[in-house]
Amino acid sequence: MHFTAPDVLDPYGATIALRWFDHWADDQLIAACAAGAGDEHLLALAVAQAHYALATLAVHEVGEWYTYRGHQVYPPHRPDPYLPHDEDGGPDGNGQVVLWLTYGGASGPTDDQPRASALSHAVRQPLHREDVGTLPGQTLILAPHGVTATPPHTALPTCTSWTSPQENEDSVELALRDIHQAMVISELGVVAAHLHLSGAPVLARSPGPHLGGDGVAWAASVTYDG
Repeated sequence: MHFTAPDVLDPYGATIALRWFDHWADDQLIAACAAGAGDEHLLALAVAQAHYALATLAVHEVGEWYTYRGHQVYPPHRPDPYLPHDEDGGPDGNGQVVLWLTYGGASGPTDDQPRASALSHAVRQPLHREDVGTLPGQTLILAPHGVTATPPHTALPTCTSWTSPQENEDSVELALRDIHQAMVISELGVVAAHLHLSGAPVLARSPGPHLGGDGVAWAASVTYDG
């Protein structure tokens, strides 16, 4: 059995062949083979693994650059007293940010999602654009209606509505989550657009349950565990 390895196609550079996260990917594929999965199922699983690996790295990169008044909002590293590590920030990961990916139109968990709602003055007043740091080349606009994030080399924006805080909720914290959601979904759109199999795109260019062309529909959501 032979599969063509998914390629990450950078339109501004060379093609980079993806190499698996050995143990996790092998375990998943071996289990699928043992269960009698067919070639189409195994290929779909391999593509999902490639997408997951790249998407996780994108979320991590957002965490490295996303700052508020010079401090990381969601640090991608956190201390773990049970795991020795040379870095003061603890083991690598995505900190308190949890990425959920689904395929074929299913939706991910929503319990910890900000509540998109009508415009709230309490949300937008505490934040100023100059206080927020973003990914290099990413355009971020904080407007009265919400947040717009646009990745480099593209005119495809991602928009997030401001969350209207309820009683005893921190409006700044909710606004920072709204910005983070826009930044993350923007970068995940870049990953989806550039994940190709044998030279052809295999994922929708934007998250959502419906796909208007060739490829696999996917959806993403972000939650925060701490």
